[in-house]
Amino acid sequence: MAGVDSHSYGYVRVGQKVSIGAFDGFARYVGPIPGTDSIWVGVEWDDSNRGKHDGIHNGIRYFKTIHPNGASFVHLEKVIPHNVSFLNAFQSKYGQNCGNNIQQEINALMKQSKMASFELVGMQKIQKTQACFDKLTHVCLSHHGITDAGNPNEIQDCCPNIVNLELCNNCFTDWETVSEIAQQLKHLTTLNLSFNNIDLPQEPNQLLKESFKCLKKIVLGKLNYSWHEIMTLCEAFPVLEVLEVPDNNIDRLESHSEVMENLLYLNLENNNLSWPEINKLRSLPKLQTLNVNRNGIKDIQIVPSSFPSLKFLMISDNNLLHLESLCELNKLPALSSLRIQNNPLLKGMSVSNYTLQIIARIANLKTLNGTMITLKERQNNERDFLKDLDMIWHRQLKSPEERAEFLTKHPRYMELIAKYGSDYSEDLNTSNKIKTIKIRIVNFCNETNTEKDVIIKTLPITMTLNRLKDLGKRLFGLGNKQLEFSYVTKEKPDIEYTMENMNQTLDYYSVEDGNTVLIKW
Repeated sequence: MAGVDSHSYGYVRVGQKVSIGAFDGFARYVGPIPGTDSIWVGVEWDDSNRGKHDGIHNGIRYFKTIHPNGASFVHLEKVIPHNVSFLNAFQSKYGQNCGNNIQQEINALMKQSKMASFELVGMQKIQKTQACFDKLTHVCLSHHGITDAGNPNEIQDCCPNIVNLELCNNCFTDWETVSEIAQQLKHLTTLNLSFNNIDLPQEPNQLLKESFKCLKKIVLGKLNYSWHEIMTLCEAFPVLEVLEVPDNNIDRLESHSEVMENLLYLNLENNNLSWPEINKLRSLPKLQTLNVNRNGIKDIQIVPSSFPSLKFLMISDNNLLHLESLCELNKLPALSSLRIQNNPLLKGMSVSNYTLQIIARIANLKTLNGTMITLKERQNNERDFLKDLDMIWHRQLKSPEERAEFLTKHPRYMELIAKYGSDYSEDLNTSNKIKTIKIRIVNFCNETNTEKDVIIKTLPITMTLNRLKDLGKRLFGLGNKQLEFSYVTKEKPDIEYTMENMNQTLDYYSVEDGNTVLIKW
């Protein structure tokens, strides 16, 4: 950094976890400091409150820490590095190996006691645990200070059937070490390496590709890798389906490459990505789940034919400002589940209100913030939304230009009109009011050819038969009966006019004040 070389001196190397007294940190620089005769270790403390600077001394930057006061320089002789093999950590957590030395101690105790048999319950438990090591499939060795893979083949001899492995917050410094561990785990499909400080290889070599040929999921949180570096690394994972790279300060993406062809799940949470950057991944053919929570996204613009297989989008805790972004999400052809809590566009809204705003704008949504959307809930929200839009359309918009702009802002308006029809009516006090008519609504039974009930209602002339059907079912308690509609006039009471298109209005069929509408079942 800034013209200063980093070195390894003796047993301490850059990137290694170290202890100084009772406190831990990472060695970020090892070497001389001008004006002194000592070798120094620049330490980034686990507890950032212990530091005095961020890696700059006398105007020279030796390294860079995340926190502005997270670092100190310490004399080399005071620094104790952590050296722990994978198997050391594994046995520390899951039980010690009962080897020859332990068996010799048992035999000695048996001789001293002059007993024909000797039982150590504790030893039996350890032996039982050891016998089960090869049955372990899910192993977590996070925060164990692991630095190396240990002796050749000792991992596969002890615990060869690990499928899911967590190695977060250890002391790995290079991918070769990780590769040596993975190479001994032939069934490994899931690996979590978050919160390590691992230098990337110049390019994925054959050893890496051989070690990770079965890996389907990898988590690389807070490793400070760029997207380009991640894509280069992923060349070593030929069957990768799940990629999680949260907390990496990523602010640039690249168009997807062949290494992402099989990707089903991508986690980009807590980076610094705008939607135009996310759009660069729009051609991922199989991606079903995308997590972009906590990225500071302000708006969304969906490019046509984007994310063809995306079913589940997580976009909570961003800075979305405008409801138009919800309309954009309606362009995603497969989107059925959405999490969108804690965005400014929802601020001040009740749960029922923002539920309406979201459901009505995204046609195929089945789940919102973890809650299933019922068909009835969708219909009610869409109809309420349509009423609001109808009010604006009829009362506020006069010119073709205004209406064109409105349709751009509310692209589902015409779709909802076609689905439910419009029953807009204005208050009598408005100068541009919609006409209302008073009609007799008759509950008519076809089987007996008789009128059951008659109700007189004042209705807007723009009410559709679909809405009249709902009204009639409520008024007469007709439940799920199949209904037919017709009407007669005062002038010609013997002539019955049929009404078949349920999306059309009373006005369309020339129903007038004083007419009788027959609801037949």
